[in-house]
Amino acid sequence: MYVVVSCQRCNNLLLGDTRHRTRACPHCGHRMVLRGRKVLAKTESSQEAVAMIQELKKRDAEES
Repeated sequence: MYVVVSCQRCNNLLLGDTRHRTRACPHCGHRMVLRGRKVLAKTESSQEAVAMIQELKKRDAEES
């Protein structure tokens, strides 16, 4: 399963694979534990998760 979470350090959205315990942010390099993070979206496919990240970023830009 794939999840969309926000980085604890820079607040950018990122894709996490729940088969792994940790994930490094591609933006700032901060490594975080996925378990316990607020999940913004869940999906079975990484492509769907990427589409969800794009949609969430689009909504954020429209609200700003």
